[in-house]
Amino acid sequence: MTWLLVPLAYLLGSFSAAYWAGRWNGIDLRQHGSGNLGATNAGRVLGGHWFAVVFLVDVLKGAAPVAAAQLLHGEAWLLIAVAAAAVLGHVFTCFHGFKGGKAVATSLGALIALVPLLAGLTFAVWLAVWLLGWTVFRSTRSGAVAPASVLASLAVPPIRLLTEPAPWSAAQVPVTGFLIALAVLVVVKHHSNIRRMLVRS
Repeated sequence: MTWLLVPLAYLLGSFSAAYWAGRWNGIDLRQHGSGNLGATNAGRVLGGHWFAVVFLVDVLKGAAPVAAAQLLHGEAWLLIAVAAAAVLGHVFTCFHGFKGGKAVATSLGALIALVPLLAGLTFAVWLAVWLLGWTVFRSTRSGAVAPASVLASLAVPPIRLLTEPAPWSAAQVPVTGFLIALAVLVVVKHHSNIRRMLVRS
């Protein structure tokens, strides 16, 4: 019965806080800003306080299912499957034509529950890059989010190698493989942002 958590995690991940934040304000965020149903676009279009609300909800969507699986003493494969389902639900939401966000906040939530030390260090990288882009390179607050997200994602594999003594052991390889796949997903979802950054450089 614990495997029912996987489809439930997908459905929870598919709930788009950004979409409903937009509807609350009388607009469809898919028609404004970048058109992305994520916290960054919500903040860009609706204001910074809505970024915080949507970001928090998206983090909880990733953390809550994994925490529930842990409380039910689920095996490592179940925890990974639940985390993946929540993230994929956010990215490919069944409620909005399978077009959702870019996986950053929901992935962070899953990492907080699954590997909290790595999650904390990854967020520290994100925050450092975001502050650097905003204050030193004079990007807008929302404009600094994409490079911060990409570089934080790229930092996940080396952080894993530094914080886990045996990342390729039989017990740890499922988590390590999942973390690499998650990092790749976030980078791929930011392909348009990466292209723009390369053009500007």
